[in-house]
Amino acid sequence: MLNISSLWYASVASFEAALHGMGSVWLIGLALALTTLLLEDLAIAAGVALATQGSISWEWALLSVGGGIAIGDLGLYWLGNGARRVPWLKQRYIGSKSLWIEQHLQRRLSSAVLVARVIPGLRFVTYTACGFFKVPLLGFTLWVLLAVSLWTVGLFGLSVAIGQALAAHLGIAPAIAVALPMIGLALAIPLWRQLRHHLNKASI
Repeated sequence: MLNISSLWYASVASFEAALHGMGSVWLIGLALALTTLLLEDLAIAAGVALATQGSISWEWALLSVGGGIAIGDLGLYWLGNGARRVPWLKQRYIGSKSLWIEQHLQRRLSSAVLVARVIPGLRFVTYTACGFFKVPLLGFTLWVLLAVSLWTVGLFGLSVAIGQALAAHLGIAPAIAVALPMIGLALAIPLWRQLRHHLNKASI
């Protein structure tokens, strides 16, 4: 069974092959989808870069990245569903506020899924809770597909817009320039979390 390290090196090898015109389109798509399970921002950056230089089509890049993200989100649902069989997790979820959380997810599933997709750190908690409280799978899946579609297309478009400006003003190769916004975002989020953690500690 492949471990995370093996999947990572397989993804890197596929990207390198694509840059030299030797990568299979299907292999590139699989590598992009697997990379989303490790780091979405990197997968989006790679997808935009590969499509910009013509290694794969824009449609295939979007489908591969979006499909990988959606599979990961649905995996969180089933992780939460499986947590019902683990006693200590069940005790943690079922408390004084459990009824309110369940009702909130049932009544406001659309907003819960869409907001969780945008706000860092909220997706894991929300999507696993949907699985734990057995929110209807069909409804959850449809909202996840919509959220992922909007998210992926939006970030692809943002990367292209900013990347084109960087390429024009700084003379950077377009395939590199379009990847920079997502790489910057991938680095900024952990730094922001660290800064917020230090500020919270300092205020105590």
